[in-house]
Amino acid sequence: MIERKQKQLFALFATRLFEWFSSNARSFPWRETRNPYKILVAEIMLQKTTSKQAEETFHIFFKHFPSIQDLAMAPLERIEEYITPLGLEHIRAARLKKLAQEIVEKYEGQIPRDKKTLLSLPGVGEYIANAVLCLAYDEDLPLLDTNQLRVFDRVFDIKSSKKRARTDKAIWKFAENIIPKGKGKDFNLGILDFASLVCRARDPKCESCPMNSFCRYFAEHMPCARRF
Repeated sequence: MIERKQKQLFALFATRLFEWFSSNARSFPWRETRNPYKILVAEIMLQKTTSKQAEETFHIFFKHFPSIQDLAMAPLERIEEYITPLGLEHIRAARLKKLAQEIVEKYEGQIPRDKKTLLSLPGVGEYIANAVLCLAYDEDLPLLDTNQLRVFDRVFDIKSSKKRARTDKAIWKFAENIIPKGKGKDFNLGILDFASLVCRARDPKCESCPMNSFCRYFAEHMPCARRF
């Protein structure tokens, strides 16, 4: 009975998320492509910076490095030049060049479609590997970051016993299991936008939230709230 109710709750969450996302989706250049090279590089660009900064760099970067071969052959100083606005340009440029060289040398310039192989690449962790497979290759894999963790905690009371929740395999499994089949991309991007615009870290918009009829966080802060 509990399992059935949980499934209903997850289905309701997905339905309302897709409804909200259809009118509120943000637009970024890395979302408008299925090119795995561009998605892979964009994810590295997005680390420890803002979407706005990454967006300003994205078009310029790929104008100068249109293929992974171009990136692999480019002098390190030239790569740094075009990613300086992102910060950490020395570290980021070295990581991009090393990554590009390995893909060119070992995989003939083709971005691997196998998760194990992706994870073996320098600078590629669980999130980036899943982002490439989900956004470029349509695999139903979660993009579990601080934003998704916050939404899952607030709505479903899903918590990790680990100090760093993003390393918790149980949470990754939960995140994967609630993705509606065949809809991983929109589900993940929907949560990212929902977390940024509604379920914000500070001052969340609980009153207008489409999940507030069954959200644990809303119920605790609004004792008279109607429960699912």
